[in-house]
Amino acid sequence: MASTYRETINHEELEIVAWGFLRSEFTSQIYSDWPIDRRVDAYLLHYGPTRLLNDGSAYNALIDCIMANIGPALRNEPGSAPEG
Repeated sequence: MASTYRETINHEELEIVAWGFLRSEFTSQIYSDWPIDRRVDAYLLHYGPTRLLNDGSAYNALIDCIMANIGPALRNEPGSAPEG
């Protein structure tokens, strides 16, 4: 019987992944014609954690976290991004 255990990701980890995405090449002009979910998928496939691709709730939480941080990322506010 298959295990139903899923490794969960907490908010701090989501923030780290979101900011990693926001600092990545997948937010550059080259990828501007790709939808956000395709860019996030590519980022996760390249840098991980790939388990988010199979966990709809965590993936949606990541997208929400990315969207919530786009403004600060564009403004490049000091102290707006977690260190790491």
